[in-house]
Amino acid sequence: MDTNRIALITGASSGIGKQAAIDLRKNGYLVYGAARRKENMKDLEEYDIRTIAMDITSEESVVGCVNTILSAEGRI
Repeated sequence: MDTNRIALITGASSGIGKQAAIDLRKNGYLVYGAARRKENMKDLEEYDIRTIAMDITSEESVVGCVNTILSAEGRI
């Protein structure tokens, strides 16, 4: 895995967000997939995509998500 490239994809539980997460992962990115319901992203684990709960309508949720990734990776 090329850990020089880290991406956070919102809306990763379905549609364009899910496909973007998969495509970026296939292209060597370390991907964090975010959505309100983490349980809806279980299938992304088979691609080695890290899933995280985040509600983009909640500043507290967004800040918490970003801080979690920054703590783990040092950057996004």
